[in-house]
Amino acid sequence: MLSFIRSRHFQVAQWTETKTPCPQGSPCRGWYRIYEYRLEDDAWEDPVRYAGESLALVLLNIGAYREMDLDEGALKRMDECLARFEKLGFDLILRICYDTEGKGMVREPSLFSQVKKHVMQLAPILLSHAEHVFVYQGLLVGNWGEMHGSKFLLPEKVRELTETFLEATKGRIPLAVRKPAQARMAYAEGAQRLHVGFFNDGMLGSKTHLGTFALPSAGRGAWQEPWSPEEELKFMKPFLAEVPYGGEVVAGQAELSAEQTVEVLRSLQVSYLNAIHDESVLSAWKETPYRDGTLWEYVSAHLGYRLLAKCVSVSLQKGLKVSLEVQNDGFGALYEDVGVEISLGRKGQERTVLGMPEGSLKGLQSGECRKLFGSFAFDPKDHGSADGTLSLYARLLRKRDGQCFYFSQASEDGSLLLGNLR
Repeated sequence: MLSFIRSRHFQVAQWTETKTPCPQGSPCRGWYRIYEYRLEDDAWEDPVRYAGESLALVLLNIGAYREMDLDEGALKRMDECLARFEKLGFDLILRICYDTEGKGMVREPSLFSQVKKHVMQLAPILLSHAEHVFVYQGLLVGNWGEMHGSKFLLPEKVRELTETFLEATKGRIPLAVRKPAQARMAYAEGAQRLHVGFFNDGMLGSKTHLGTFALPSAGRGAWQEPWSPEEELKFMKPFLAEVPYGGEVVAGQAELSAEQTVEVLRSLQVSYLNAIHDESVLSAWKETPYRDGTLWEYVSAHLGYRLLAKCVSVSLQKGLKVSLEVQNDGFGALYEDVGVEISLGRKGQERTVLGMPEGSLKGLQSGECRKLFGSFAFDPKDHGSADGTLSLYARLLRKRDGQCFYFSQASEDGSLLLGNLR
């Protein structure tokens, strides 16, 4: 039998990259829309999942409870709301706030203790939906919950709110604050950094991204003050490796070239953007030629991770040994624990799953390549007969639930043809 196996050879498939993401929407990346609800209301419109979108920003307004604890009905409605989005297969960008009209000072609680109490009340619901929360934005306070325009944003209160949230959610909910300086407020210089990230709803709006950073000439200032974009990017790098970054692009800055726009988005490691704001910017991207397509198509394909099969090799000595190299060509990292499932079969027939190579693609950074190796038992008789062509496939699956992720090359139902054994 071994002599027969050695007589076979492996012919690598020719792969074709796609310009746009898969129609289903690759999980945990891409474009999102905002769905706003008031927690005191009973009648809510059902969410709609648009083609190619897997993310939704659920904005829950709890302003009606500014001077009281959340009651059982409010917590139940929140639980039911999140379940509706999960049923549609959404990954959730979640923001809970007191104000959705730019009146944070008026709408937030009088007492800081009430804000902390709300965080602790919300935590059990968040934990029950933790597997579906892509990122949690903000700490309840400020205009639109964006952590500006609030009396509770002094450094000591930001620190206390951040610690309360992380402790109450047991570190299982990825937390994003509005500015890098606010992350520095949450822990002392030289201390162990916290597991937080950032969101940016002023992206490209000015040289400072509407106050997200200081001016380019500012350099590195005091610990709790904004720094120049260059210094902030150095500070943000380890945070971006752990928590996804995204938000909204805004018109206002002097027009950037397509190359400059891509450079900024890649340097910020952007994983998600609002699909309808700012409409003027997005419309311009759709009209801007870039790399055999439009700038909008390129950005769409590169938000977050973009996984390319780069090299595959197969050995038929003592079974079937597979080596597959995967590169992340996206702007951001892959934050999920994703493995590669290898299957084998004849064209048009049901395939046999051989298993997963050792290792995971979790944490694969932008521009990084990683090799996975697998060794599997192999007998041609298990696949119909001892002669003819057998095709080898790879599929990206999240390990905790089997959710299919997608290669950026054309594939069949998420299964990429690696090659043929002849």
